[in-house]
Amino acid sequence: MTAAACIAAVFIYRYQIISYSTEKILRSALPDYIKVEGIKFDFNRSKASIMGFKIKGPEAFSDTYITEISEIECGYKMKGKTILDGLEITNPVIKNMVLRIERNSDGTVNLSKMGEVLNAPPKVVAADPVTTSVAAGSAVAAPKGPKASDFIKLPRDFSVRNGKVVIIDRFNMARAHVINFDNIEAGISLNMNDAYSDVLGFASTGSGNLNGNKDEVVGWNITFDPKAPKLTMSSRFDVSGVNILPLEPYYDRYSPFAFSRGRISGTLVFDFNNGNIGSMNELRISELVFSVKPGYENAVVFDTSVKDLVKYFTTASGDVVFDFKIKGDMAAPRFYLGPISKQAVTAMVVDKVSDMIQQMSSKDGAATGSSQNSDIGSAIDMIKGFMDKKK
Repeated sequence: MTAAACIAAVFIYRYQIISYSTEKILRSALPDYIKVEGIKFDFNRSKASIMGFKIKGPEAFSDTYITEISEIECGYKMKGKTILDGLEITNPVIKNMVLRIERNSDGTVNLSKMGEVLNAPPKVVAADPVTTSVAAGSAVAAPKGPKASDFIKLPRDFSVRNGKVVIIDRFNMARAHVINFDNIEAGISLNMNDAYSDVLGFASTGSGNLNGNKDEVVGWNITFDPKAPKLTMSSRFDVSGVNILPLEPYYDRYSPFAFSRGRISGTLVFDFNNGNIGSMNELRISELVFSVKPGYENAVVFDTSVKDLVKYFTTASGDVVFDFKIKGDMAAPRFYLGPISKQAVTAMVVDKVSDMIQQMSSKDGAATGSSQNSDIGSAIDMIKGFMDKKK
């Protein structure tokens, strides 16, 4: 039993040494902006876990870390004969991630400032007397650790489980406005250069819940080319049952209505190609309760009061449906009504024509036939313009 115990102890101690050595190499290879609490290896299953993974964010924002991850679980393959020769990571799963997206009052966004963090020069660490020799008044420092790309081969695809995105917005706000996307399940594809120092492409597909409410679902499919000279990105968002009230700071200043209730469902598509936008969107608002803001009671759109305008966009089920397109250069985009909205506006114009005919017929000949025909012709031309416009 004593010999067996000694063999077992040597076996266990050997793996503890390998685990410690591998973790030390990994830590020394990490850039200054990444911190980890610990790394665990399961040599029997060729599995590893990185605990307490954090990425430092840019300065001048509220949180030190832009991302915090409870655990990254993955498989691994050895690049050589032993684990100390390097690792190829497989099937990484990111668990309990929190990503903070923050916009300051001056409009700067922390994500857009991450280049300053990623490209910052490494900190100079004071020499360790144990690993530094001094001779003839000169110091010889210990050799630097390996680069991450020399020791680790990363995959492109990652999975996210139970993630969270916190959006903090101070731009044009009296106080910070916070929106959370919880329960995120997603896939991420990250194309990086060989040194893992630059992102060449990004894509993600997934879904989550607004402010933790499971009946408020937001799904997305996004691809992004960060190397394009101008914004190049394709994004599609599918929303279902999203409460309109948390979005109030973004629509309230432009809307003639004060909403007390409403849920949004629909599809938003924004495609950007070197600074040009092509966007097709359809929104359905259900359970809508609103009032006209003071001062907007007599405001008109298309010669129709804002309150009456809503009825033309309301379906038989009581939902308000609105679709629209955005096209052109981002510096001067153009807005177009979609087919559903065109139909609603056409119905409104038809009603206006009917009212006009009734008013003219009740004038007892006060207007001449030519002027009547001119007014009716103008209204008909307006209808044709909405129906024929296909952009």
